[in-house]
Amino acid sequence: MGFNLIRFALDPHYRAVKRWKLAKGDERLLTDVPLDGNSLVVDAGFYKGDFSARISQKGSPKVLAFEPAPEFCERARPLLAAMPNVTLDCAGLSDFNGTAKLVYDNDGSSTQRQQEGKSVEVQLRRASDIVRVAGQPVDLMKLNIEGDEYPVLENLIAEGLMGEVRHLVVQFHLIDQTSRERYARIAEGLSKTHDLAWRYKFVWERWDLRDSVSPSR
Repeated sequence: MGFNLIRFALDPHYRAVKRWKLAKGDERLLTDVPLDGNSLVVDAGFYKGDFSARISQKGSPKVLAFEPAPEFCERARPLLAAMPNVTLDCAGLSDFNGTAKLVYDNDGSSTQRQQEGKSVEVQLRRASDIVRVAGQPVDLMKLNIEGDEYPVLENLIAEGLMGEVRHLVVQFHLIDQTSRERYARIAEGLSKTHDLAWRYKFVWERWDLRDSVSPSR
């Protein structure tokens, strides 16, 4: 108990995690957006499919899910039969189209972290291309992609496409010495089109498109 109290006092991330759990964020906050059968959701970081399974039942939106790890993608195949409105692409999102080395670490598998372990070459898709070809605004974009959230959001902001994303829920990760600076720049960029709905820093946060910024489609 004493150690936990000291950690709570000294570690901001630990406090944010505790606050998130106390708020039951996974159950109450991540999917708390209005959706219907005409809505489009992008789920980047499918992993075991928990988020896609929950969001696909909320108004039956169309869900485009992305999972770069072949092992996790293959395991997901049987799940998709129960989620007819979910399409899974065995690729990740980034700021370019191509391949990268992904190092396996269960739900921490990453193309961005400098870590050792079993690795595999994976496909990546440029986020701006996905948004452009979607044919409609993205009602909800969820990013939990172990560091690739930085290039994804930098790409969408630079291309002027965040106005096509009505709601963004994102988990930022501290992957290297540049993470905090990039996080601050991205938050500044997002604030030009979106309002911060809630934040549990480096756990989860949500940004909502302002009413004054209308999607172009």
